[in-house]
Amino acid sequence: MNFETVIKTTYLDIPVEDYFDGVCYKCGSELLKIRSNYKRVIPDLGAPREKRFIHIKINYFKCESYGRSFSLKHPDYPPKSEYSPLIIIYALERYYRDNISGKKIANVLKNSHNVDISIDTVNSWIKRYSKKYLASIESEKTLKNPESIKVVTIDGTFTSTSRDVIGKKKLVALLSVTREKSGTYLITWSEKKI
Repeated sequence: MNFETVIKTTYLDIPVEDYFDGVCYKCGSELLKIRSNYKRVIPDLGAPREKRFIHIKINYFKCESYGRSFSLKHPDYPPKSEYSPLIIIYALERYYRDNISGKKIANVLKNSHNVDISIDTVNSWIKRYSKKYLASIESEKTLKNPESIKVVTIDGTFTSTSRDVIGKKKLVALLSVTREKSGTYLITWSEKKI
């Protein structure tokens, strides 16, 4: 086992071809000429001894048939984003799922993931993206076919959702799914001695 403490820096290169189909977004022409290009460097979520960056190649094109110039925008990395979306999602998950403060999130990102970020930036993400993030985790909680669930595993412990709970006389967690009149499903968690 190697216990080196040297931090290695890695780069993920994203070429233009990964997010551009080669046609003018205004007129659909393939007669394009590259005017200029550059690479954006965006910090990504690293690992304990690895600092990661993303290189995104950006080209400015001139459409020969339309006569206008345009630049490309990567769908996952907006033009003025300074950090990878993975870092923002990580910060929001730690804030909402683990109930950790912005200051602690910034410290964990720096010490465990090699991402140097200010507390103010983390707090601004929480203010800016909370509504959208909370809506996304609410949709995760919605079950598509709850009536088909027979056994649920939580933290590696199997729990039966049917009537015949097998086990010894000890505290057992029970999970039940009930369909309400409105069509939504209610998940109930209880602990019971059996």
